Amino acid sequence: MTVVVTGSAGFIGRALTEALLAAGRRVIGVDRRPQAARAGLTALTADLLDDDDLVGAALADADAVYHLAGCPGVRGGGPGLARRRHRDNVLAGARVLAAVPRRVPLMIASSSSVYGGARHGRPSHEADQPRPAGGYARGKLALEHLCAGRPVTVVRPFTVAGEGQRPDMALSLWLEAAARGRPLRVLGSLERTRDVTDVRQAAQAVIALTGVPGVVNIGTGRGRTLRELAGAVAEVTGARVRYAIEPAPPVEPGDSLADTRRLRALTGWTPETDLLDVVRRQYAHVLTTPTGVPAATGSAAPGLAAPGCSAPGWAATGWAAS
Repeated sequence: MTVVVTGSAGFIGRALTEALLAAGRRVIGVDRRPQAARAGLTALTADLLDDDDLVGAALADADAVYHLAGCPGVRGGGPGLARRRHRDNVLAGARVLAAVPRRVPLMIASSSSVYGGARHGRPSHEADQPRPAGGYARGKLALEHLCAGRPVTVVRPFTVAGEGQRPDMALSLWLEAAARGRPLRVLGSLERTRDVTDVRQAAQAVIALTGVPGVVNIGTGRGRTLRELAGAVAEVTGARVRYAIEPAPPVEPGDSLADTRRLRALTGWTPETDLLDVVRRQYAHVLTTPTGVPAATGSAAPGLAAPGCSAPGWAATGWAAS
């Protein structure tokens, strides 16, 4: 069985590719960032909008397609960001939809950000009216609308964490700050909550949902306060953390929480996040990569890509609601 993963060099794309290979699948990974080919993996370095013949053939002939590529991040600004989001999230998604035959199972990664946060502490259900608060969320909702009338699996993941997390996401930033002895930048309040999902379990959920049409949340159904997350950062790094609390921008939801009943009904399980284990794995990954966090203070943060599609490769989309 041969499957295609777009955004295979991104955060979730890497975890999904590893899980598929472990399950015995042959994977064709498509990304703008070069990847090393290895047993079971064919790496295609290409942009989805460049009419690459090899990419087109892979999408047309695959047994299943997982579309994760896009421009990630609910935050960010600067000239051209709206255009890049539309290009990478909407137009590229439309190209994939057009290239994949209707008979082929297709998964499209949306985002929990389309909900605009949990309402009055109630978990967000797939049937809830979307309330996208920013350009990123509106683009993901536009991508969902393109899927109407097709038997597509649309996943709405909630804050995903673990090894390889994007450096502009809160947990990555906090680990870097703690290691340098700097305050942890907190938007809004330490009592805000996030439904934190282990990247490995998120990948397993995506695989379990292959061929299941409709919209499905991927989360744990349990909110974690930012204070809990900061406590895990302190324990893992051994740092005595301090905070710099700032007003949250309008695109930041107060809380996020997944209603996981549909996921459990379809797969028989829901992810459960061991917060300390996830943070330990993420920190260990940072320390063992070329752009790892140094112990010294006062220098520029290494490897931190600014939000807004500045990274050279396709990053996994929709997993940034934080």
